[in-house]
Amino acid sequence: MIVALDESYRSSGPDPFPGHETVYFDRRVDEQTIMALFEQANAIGLRGRTPVVFSRERVASLPRLQFIQKGGTGVDTLYDMDAITEHGILFSNNAGLNAAAVADHALLLALLSLHDVYRHLTNMRGGLWDPYAPWAGAHQLEGKTVGVVGMGAIGTHVARRFLGFGAQVVAYDAYPSNAATILGGVRWVTLDELLRISDVVTLHVPLLKETEGLIGARELSLMKRTAVLVNTCRGEVVDEIALYEALTSGRLRAAGLDVFAKEPPDPANKLLGLENVFATPHLGGFSLEQDEIQAEGTLDNIRRFLAGHVPLRLINPQVLKSKARRASALQ
Repeated sequence: MIVALDESYRSSGPDPFPGHETVYFDRRVDEQTIMALFEQANAIGLRGRTPVVFSRERVASLPRLQFIQKGGTGVDTLYDMDAITEHGILFSNNAGLNAAAVADHALLLALLSLHDVYRHLTNMRGGLWDPYAPWAGAHQLEGKTVGVVGMGAIGTHVARRFLGFGAQVVAYDAYPSNAATILGGVRWVTLDELLRISDVVTLHVPLLKETEGLIGARELSLMKRTAVLVNTCRGEVVDEIALYEALTSGRLRAAGLDVFAKEPPDPANKLLGLENVFATPHLGGFSLEQDEIQAEGTLDNIRRFLAGHVPLRLINPQVLKSKARRASALQ
């Protein structure tokens, strides 16, 4: 079999897939060059943001392709999952492998917002020492209520961190699991209740039709004026216009944003100019440790596929059922 692998996986070590041919592609080159390699491949190992859009037409032009391994987690704008599934291509991501890094970043953004660090930093750089300014009162986490929206692997890590700071944690998930029970001290609530009672609301849901615009003007109006909103999942989950209005009207204390509806955001995006917005360039899922973990997760999962085993973290397991039905019909 032929594996098309992002060149960042290339090393001076042994062949990652003995007995199979590995071809490497540079995601910085043009899409046509990358597609020429993909047309040869039985499996593809991605990393970062490969510029190829796996549209229905593109998927149809890859007759040899059997497996796609995405280096990250999100499955949204670049992948027509219906087409991928219809063509019998297995698709896995690395969901959960970056959970610790994202959880650290969500906690960081919450703390920056609660302590008004931006204004302190600006004053210090300007030579102003004013720890007792009227706005300078920081909010500690101990005793506060933190609402975690989405209790998958990342949300669970986030909840554990906030519990360690002495916060009360409530959670909402459209498909609740036993994660909150395992953690202990986490209480399931409705989304509206979570928004009403939380001092920090942190978002950890995938981008789906059901979650696009999940936090809009109505939801923001339910939140405390002293509350902080943290978004490290996908920008489209939050209505940015409504968020700007809430932050500038005093309806909301602050926001920590690692993601935006358009990335990179337009320089004219008004959120970027607000003192009560802490913005980072979609880096929450990246750390040196996490990068190694995700790289190994990608390579190991491709090895599983090449060895004839079911890949881990499958997004479309229905492909396996479809193949099993076809095999049974031929017997």
